[in-house]
Amino acid sequence: MRSNISKGLYITLGAILLTSEGMNYSIIAPFFPIEARHKGTSDVMIGVIMGSFSFSSWIFAIFLSKFVSNRLKFYFFNSGCMIGAVSLVCLGSLEFSSPGFPFYIMSLMCRIVNGLSSAMMWSSAYPALCSINEDWTDVLAPVIELSIGLGAIIGPPVGSFIYSISGYAVTFYVIGSFEIFLSIIFYFSTFLFIDETMDEKENDDKRSMTALYNLGKSYEIILLSIPIIINVSMIALIDTVLAHYLVNILSMTTDTNGLVFAIQATSFAIANICNLPLPRLGYSGILYAIGPFFIATGGFAFCFQAYFETLQCFTFVCLCLIVISLGSSAIIMNSYLVFDKVLLRIDLATTDNVKLISASWLNILFNSGGIFGAAFFGGVYYHKFGLFATFFTISLLAAFTFVMIVFLLHSLSLLRKVYFRKESEVSCNGNI
Repeated sequence: MRSNISKGLYITLGAILLTSEGMNYSIIAPFFPIEARHKGTSDVMIGVIMGSFSFSSWIFAIFLSKFVSNRLKFYFFNSGCMIGAVSLVCLGSLEFSSPGFPFYIMSLMCRIVNGLSSAMMWSSAYPALCSINEDWTDVLAPVIELSIGLGAIIGPPVGSFIYSISGYAVTFYVIGSFEIFLSIIFYFSTFLFIDETMDEKENDDKRSMTALYNLGKSYEIILLSIPIIINVSMIALIDTVLAHYLVNILSMTTDTNGLVFAIQATSFAIANICNLPLPRLGYSGILYAIGPFFIATGGFAFCFQAYFETLQCFTFVCLCLIVISLGSSAIIMNSYLVFDKVLLRIDLATTDNVKLISASWLNILFNSGGIFGAAFFGGVYYHKFGLFATFFTISLLAAFTFVMIVFLLHSLSLLRKVYFRKESEVSCNGNI
């Protein structure tokens, strides 16, 4: 058996790899649209290119759920990170492409491949890293989300520094090459652990597509999925329309606009750090339930700007985003553990495959919320009803979700201290 120190080092390497993936994701939005406009790409086409990532990731998440297994989870995770890094390097190479249609097509292909890498990584990161040491699951689940979040914070300033010195292509080359380097190290390190984490039981290679279909027929899982959709929709809406409001309505400068988003990202990261010990203390169910309450509170407060002009300022907007970030952190950081518990309690998974099923289902939910928030709320609904009506609608849905999820988790005995692997809850058939 490997020592806990060796396993800890391996998991740390995986967390660093996830951080680099967060950097990969976060540097595209600040720099790619600038380069695309230099190549003569319209704003509509830029939107299509950027949106193709979420749509392709959603499609691949459904498709790959048929193939991700306990035997392949490490390869899916490592390959997803490697493919994402290579696609980032290719996206940087488009600085040297011809403008117009060739640039558009190649950019679209890079983003679709990037969506594939995201689907591969998110379908396997949780089951792969947690299988190294099952006793650390209640810590590792939040660490996975925290690592991505830290990368998303680090990426833009690091990218801006490189961009100011060497330009667009080198920025993507450096950050992409760093992730490729980490992926290679992680790949060879996996051989030290993969035999120990391979379960030789007969059902280990059972694919999860049938299980995912059963999840779609379970009212508990459908209701439990709504906070994820609402949360990601709110974040996608903010990413899509808030910058226009800050610059054109509140007359903020570009730097101030960037500072608002930096404060939002920082508050989310701080909330994630504060959340790290809470699942081990048994509070995952409670935190998951109160997440929609904070999202609703922050969203309703944001709408007050429509009636009180004195609230239309930098400070109040940041306060609203901080409250929303607290709710978002509470939902995302505890989603894996809560879904694991519920799947086991309603007999839709066993202890052998629950992490694979949870990761695949949540991967689909995250991408569904991103598409729904950006395309429907940030597109159709926003243009028809305006910013504050859109925020109010999502906040109202979050408020109803809060009431609904409290009753649901209470009926499942999860609104109390619940530990991820409590031996007294393990039955003879392997379910919890």
